[in-house]
Amino acid sequence: MGTVGTMSPPDARVTRLARALPLLLAALLALAAVGTVGSAGCDDPARYVSTPDGISLQGGCLKPADIDPLVGDASDHDPMSRRG
Repeated sequence: MGTVGTMSPPDARVTRLARALPLLLAALLALAAVGTVGSAGCDDPARYVSTPDGISLQGGCLKPADIDPLVGDASDHDPMSRRG
């Protein structure tokens, strides 16, 4: 009986490269993430301050208007006002 579908053994260098490629890709992505976080710093870190109205976040790189979805015209957030 003959052997059907036999393959020659893979080259050792190709096998090592195939095993190392995901690790190398992960290392490159980790370096890119560290570089991105390092360059995204904020000169004025935010802090929580107790005020007569409650606790308030002061400082930081964002203004409350940047993250508060209700700032602006109230009709922007009212689906009924968009109807013609």
